[in-house]
Amino acid sequence: MADPESHTSPLAPAGEKSDEQPSTTIALYRRRKHQETSKTIVYVLAAAVFLSTIFLIIASVFLRAVNPQLRLRTVTIQNFQYEITNSTNSTSSLNITMLTEVTLNNKNFGRYVFENCNAVVLHGNSTIGGGFISGGRVGAKKTRSISVVMEIGSGNLNLSRSGSDSTDQVMEIRSYAKMTGRVHVTKLVNRRKTIEMNCTINLNLTSRSFMNLLCS
Repeated sequence: MADPESHTSPLAPAGEKSDEQPSTTIALYRRRKHQETSKTIVYVLAAAVFLSTIFLIIASVFLRAVNPQLRLRTVTIQNFQYEITNSTNSTSSLNITMLTEVTLNNKNFGRYVFENCNAVVLHGNSTIGGGFISGGRVGAKKTRSISVVMEIGSGNLNLSRSGSDSTDQVMEIRSYAKMTGRVHVTKLVNRRKTIEMNCTINLNLTSRSFMNLLCS
């Protein structure tokens, strides 16, 4: 008959092996969980950086406010009167009514709301006339045409001839305006912008016409 102890002694090593398996599984699970958590943090940080970059690009493009452009485009004479006193290129009186077209170009992604302002006409350093520009608005990425009636009235102006062999009397005049308004990008974001119009044009008193319009 076999010894009873011979049936129980081989069970001890098997019991020790079964105790090691759960601890190994737990360690592997914890290691895998830690790796997944680290990857999640990296993904979240990468997404945050990406979204921040996109926001900065959008803000720099859509929320940035630039100065609209105010320019004198056309001049049409409606009334023209002047008197020459002598042959030394001077005039005793000059009265002109002219209809001008002023354009306001808004390159922003928000509307530009502007206030009333005055446009002045200068010859040299002297103001010889002007007009009134009514306030209003121009939409985003739009250009608005504004009709402005300007009056010129002055006397004793020193004139020049257009050439040594020419009898045309030409005077250079300058149209200047300073406009203030706000660019409304959103309901909460708006920027105050003050712009200027500075244009020169030659007035030919002989042909009663304007030429060489230049705006800076």
